[in-house]
Amino acid sequence: METVLCFVELAGLFLSLTGYICCLVALFIPHWLTLSSGLLVNENYVLGLWQTCVVQDVGFSLCQEYQTPLHLPVQVQMGRVLVCLSVLIGALGFMASTPALTCVKCLDSTERNVRKMLNVLGGLLFSVAGVLTFFSVSYFAYDTLIKFWDHNIPKDVPRWEFGDAMYLGWVGGFFLLSGGCILIFSQFQVTQEAERKSP
Repeated sequence: METVLCFVELAGLFLSLTGYICCLVALFIPHWLTLSSGLLVNENYVLGLWQTCVVQDVGFSLCQEYQTPLHLPVQVQMGRVLVCLSVLIGALGFMASTPALTCVKCLDSTERNVRKMLNVLGGLLFSVAGVLTFFSVSYFAYDTLIKFWDHNIPKDVPRWEFGDAMYLGWVGGFFLLSGGCILIFSQFQVTQEAERKSP
C-alpha cells in the first residue's frame, strides 16, 4: 500500500514540477506574442511580460525593457501579477508537500494525519497555481484574438499571434493542476482503503 502511495505521490510531484518549470520559463522569456512585419521576412517582433524584442533570422536580437508598468496594457500587467503569484504559490506547494511524501522519512508513522494534511495542502497550492497560470494565459489569448479579428483594422496591417511562452503557460498550468489533483486524491483514496481493511 505504501509503495503504491509513494509512486502516486511522486507522479503528482513530478507533474507539478514539470508544470512549475514551464510556468517559470514562460514568465521570463519574451515570446508571449510574435509579430512579423510582412515587409522584412527575416525580422520578427516578440513581446513578453517584461520586454519587447526584435529578432532576426541570423540570430541577432535587440530587446528593450518596459520603462514603466503604468503604460502597459491590462493583459500584460495581469499576466505579470498572476504568473508571479502562480510561481510563488507553486514554491509554497513544494515546501508543504515534499517533507510529507511517503517516500521521505521526515515525519514518522505516528504523524500520518499531519502528513496527509500537508500533502492535501500542497496539492491545493499546486492546483491554485495552475488555475492562476491558466487564467492569465487564457485572458492574454482572448485579448489577442479579439484584436486579431477586429474588422476595423485593415487586413494588410500585421497582427500579433500566439508565441511559445503562451503554449508553455497552458502546458504548465495543466501539469500543475493535474499534479495537485493527483496529490489530493491520493490521500483520500488511501484513507478509504485503510478504512475498508480495518475491522
